[in-house]
Amino acid sequence: MINEQLLGYLFDDRPHILTAFISRWIETSRPFKAFATTYRNKIRKKIRITQNDTAIKDLAAELETAYRLVEEKRFTVTYEPYGSQKTRGPDFAVAFKSMTFNVEVTRISSGEREQTPEETTTPWSDPQQVNGRLMDTVCDKLGQMRPGMVNVLLIVTDSNFARLLDLNQAMAQLKERAERQEAGLFGRYGFVKTADFFKHYLRLSGILIRTTGEQDATTHAILWPNNQTKHPIPRPLQTLLQRN
Repeated sequence: MINEQLLGYLFDDRPHILTAFISRWIETSRPFKAFATTYRNKIRKKIRITQNDTAIKDLAAELETAYRLVEEKRFTVTYEPYGSQKTRGPDFAVAFKSMTFNVEVTRISSGEREQTPEETTTPWSDPQQVNGRLMDTVCDKLGQMRPGMVNVLLIVTDSNFARLLDLNQAMAQLKERAERQEAGLFGRYGFVKTADFFKHYLRLSGILIRTTGEQDATTHAILWPNNQTKHPIPRPLQTLLQRN
């Protein structure tokens, strides 16, 4: 399938804000073109049902992650491999050497923090608020971590959020809240007791923070490995994830 045919199929020959991005990735990356061709029906459906600005940015972050993963020759990437199961699963399963690891992608932006009615879209400014948003995001995603495997949560955000975030502190605070069975935390995310929380928490192998935008071109990804996980990220894989 030539590039124009693939793009026409993905976007139903209609203008779309993601066309320029996906067109560039297809033209510059043979692995991504192969990925987009293999999963063209799934990508096309997602583009069709993605309407508002937030959802479009979420999809862009997801597909850019695919672009970055497939560029690593040692990775074999499967898109939404657990879609047939009743529970939510991670976005990608990636074969690497003799193992397979999962990657779940989510996004945090300055414009999506809670604001007063008088505020417009403004950058994050409070480190505690940033850490709290990170904890909420992790709790929301813990249920998608698969047992018996390495699971990586990739959070795409802007440089302002990443600058204020203390990832080690945020995760330590999250553990403390779980250990004292904080009602707000457990009630919001459906954890029944501390053991229930840690059953899922121990499946989380690590968190990768990646910033977006041209202004962040020199920013390196931040990796937090979970030292308590049952399935730690191997050192060579940590290096590849931070580089890619």
